Amino acid sequence: MDAHENEYAAAVAGMQETYGRPTNLPAVGDFVSGTTCGKRWSGYVMSAEPGRLAVECGGAWIAVSPEDITH
Repeated sequence: MDAHENEYAAAVAGMQETYGRPTNLPAVGDFVSGTTCGKRWSGYVMSAEPGRLAVECGGAWIAVSPEDITH
């Protein structure tokens, strides 16, 4: 990373700390990505309920917490 990328990453982290994460769950069919227990994942939401999402990741489904979503 160069200095500009570091500055951008710090600004995004500061905004997230100040404003928090979105409180709305993603809709079924939305593309999401995140980290759970140190493992990165990405895929499409197959079902969404409070506290848990089912995400299809290349043929496998995983259950993730909404707090694990980073994108």
